[in-house]
Amino acid sequence: MKIPFSGGGTKKTTAQVSGLESVPAGAQMIPMDVKKQYEMNPVHIYHPSPYNAITVLRSRKQTHDWLVCGWYLDTFREHGVVKGLVYRTVASDEDKEHVMTELKKLDKDASIKFAL
Repeated sequence: MKIPFSGGGTKKTTAQVSGLESVPAGAQMIPMDVKKQYEMNPVHIYHPSPYNAITVLRSRKQTHDWLVCGWYLDTFREHGVVKGLVYRTVASDEDKEHVMTELKKLDKDASIKFAL
């Protein structure tokens, strides 16, 4: 008697990529201990492509220091614990100029970093 819904055939096994190797090329991971140095609520700057909004963090200690994370991609986890957030970096000069223009509207004395 055949058992319904049984796998029956050969099973494919794929090696799952984990750890820092899972962060895609052109992306950066912002560790949670670094993120805690910044205000809890990020600023989002609208940008039409590719993911609509660029995430920017403001320093808790130095209110004019800003970290441009980029476009949010995913949460980085190890053993189910969130270790960081993965962002696609802002790479083109045109996009960086857009971010700087928008941040200067919020903070005229802004000191802007595009990477850790």
